[in-house]
Amino acid sequence: MVINEKEFPVVVQAYQPGRDGELFVAEQMVRNQAEVDAFSSRYAGYVIEARVIKENELATNSNYDTRTRRTAVHRRGLPAWAILLLIVVVLVVVGFTTGWIQKTFQLNL
Repeated sequence: MVINEKEFPVVVQAYQPGRDGELFVAEQMVRNQAEVDAFSSRYAGYVIEARVIKENELATNSNYDTRTRRTAVHRRGLPAWAILLLIVVVLVVVGFTTGWIQKTFQLNL
């Protein structure tokens, strides 16, 4: 599929033909012919269509902040103090069940 240079950027879409019509498979915004060729080869055997991008599709989302997203990644999982507390609790339980704490500290429990 060849697209006129003046028409970029465009959206290319891949559809799978079937008895009941075409089933949507993928969509990608492309800015040059090389991206169109890559999309076409990736979805070879599918019906490829191109359409002009609407004005609202070109607008960026001003509410999206990459700094917020990066800090959220660091907050996943257990904090270090919780892991340390878990290790201490496990060691105390193992120490009591084996009798090591009672012998070491001469406790009669």
